[in-house]
Amino acid sequence: MTGRSRRDPKAGRHADPTREVLISVSADLSTGHEDVTARLRYGPEPTADDTARVADVCVIGSGASGAITAWALQRAGLDVVIVEQGPFVDPWVSYDDVETIAETAWIRQDSGVWEKSGNPWSTCNVGGGTVFFGGAAFRYRPVDFDAEARLGRSDLPLRWPWTVEEIDPYYALVESALGIAGGGHDPSLPSDPAYPMPPVETTVEGAVIAAAARSLGLNPFPTPLAIASEPYQGRLACAGKRPCISNRCDRGAKGDAVTVFLDPARKAGLRLFAGLKAVRLLRRDAISVDGVECVRVDNGNRHVIRARHVVVAGNAIQSAALLLRSTDDLSPQGLGNDHDMVGRGLCFKMSGYVQGYRRTDVPTTSREDRVAGPGPFSTAAITDYYTADDAPGGLGGLIIESQPEESLRLRPDEQIIRLECLVPDQPRADNRVTLGRGVDRFGLPDVVMDYSPHPRDRARLEYLQRRAEEILRAAGCELTWRESSYFWMGSTHLHGTCRAGTNPRTSVTDPDGRVHGLTNLMVVDGGVMPYPGGVNPTLTIQSLALRMAHQLLRREFGIESGFSSPPVGTE
Repeated sequence: MTGRSRRDPKAGRHADPTREVLISVSADLSTGHEDVTARLRYGPEPTADDTARVADVCVIGSGASGAITAWALQRAGLDVVIVEQGPFVDPWVSYDDVETIAETAWIRQDSGVWEKSGNPWSTCNVGGGTVFFGGAAFRYRPVDFDAEARLGRSDLPLRWPWTVEEIDPYYALVESALGIAGGGHDPSLPSDPAYPMPPVETTVEGAVIAAAARSLGLNPFPTPLAIASEPYQGRLACAGKRPCISNRCDRGAKGDAVTVFLDPARKAGLRLFAGLKAVRLLRRDAISVDGVECVRVDNGNRHVIRARHVVVAGNAIQSAALLLRSTDDLSPQGLGNDHDMVGRGLCFKMSGYVQGYRRTDVPTTSREDRVAGPGPFSTAAITDYYTADDAPGGLGGLIIESQPEESLRLRPDEQIIRLECLVPDQPRADNRVTLGRGVDRFGLPDVVMDYSPHPRDRARLEYLQRRAEEILRAAGCELTWRESSYFWMGSTHLHGTCRAGTNPRTSVTDPDGRVHGLTNLMVVDGGVMPYPGGVNPTLTIQSLALRMAHQLLRREFGIESGFSSPPVGTE
């Protein structure tokens, strides 16, 4: 969740979204949102020349995976166009502004009641969730590539169709591009990455956490962050003046998708149309697609963007919904859904926070009060419990420092220490994205996120939160309490609905992201991940997307990437 908890679910319609027919007003036209909408910027609509032009590749979505994919293809000389539903994020646009206008989805509460309060986005804007994420940039551990070695077989395959060795070179490329600041020894990795920058400065709270963890025999290390700890590739170093997850970094210190990929690519000729919601994919023939039909979200105008290849990168929820909406005579249940696999295996990654209050003998500042929160959201990480024989299923997860979402004023001798616990949720066939019978103002069906964690996953989260409480007590916290992340409402970690694999009966794409049965349609976002892993996924999603872009260039255009130098964003 990268330091952010979803809002407490509000009362909604107590209805089954697959049975009740209703019109759902889109949030961006709802009462009270006009002031937010007026401050958003979508840019120009496609012209007649744009819609007549057939691009080499159309990328749907400009977030973590879409941005790096479009950048890589454009840099190789292809004509690339991006379709993005959300607005550009100007400095005055906050995370809460973007959340306010985002469409919601139906979710089922533990009580069985359905409410249209789920969040099917990381965030809906140019650059996606990377604009507001905390920058955590962990590599996945070897066990994440083959969780069946620990958990045994499940109703869906857990083993990835890629090996650690295949993805490692792409990790290194993306780490160099983003400018990862990190260091220390991560005990859950076979070897420590050679990050391009030293760690960001440890917070006062991070130092307390690290000292407490060491007193328990653990091996804390600096949280690897896509945040410049020193000037890097034209970006300024982090100044630590405000929370990273509230607004876009005005210094360019954070390696978000706009700063690193989209801005350089647009200067080099990439076309990006914001405010265009992908309605459905258009079929060319039995084995290929022709483009995408879109609707402009602020005026309802329809446009068709055509391309020789289409790459879907909307996120695990939106990409599955788009495939399901793309019905025709040959695919009455949606493209790529011949075996009813599109949308299945939905994973949110389970998370929760543990907080502690402590007083210090030595004031942490000479001021009469201190402010907690501004600056990097995390500077201390603990992976000693990632695999643990005493954990349910032999798997634990990640514990990281998680600064508050807003600045907090405290006395100089007080501290609030906040830890976030992340555990992977086991993919289940019944956890899935579907379409409801209600429709939005464009006549498109509502999105339904049917999700219930495996009981063993609940036990694993409890296990990890108890370990976090032990760390807080070792830190001298007099009081501890828990805070929900409301991950079941739709977390910022979305995986598994367009699973990659070699068997079309248990997957949606092949290992290169191509949708089974279609030669020129790919999915490259977190939906392709068969198992969600237990750390923040952005770095892995981008590494997989870059690998898939390389494969597309080699397979369809005969182009070898040669992207090892110079780093992304320097041109």
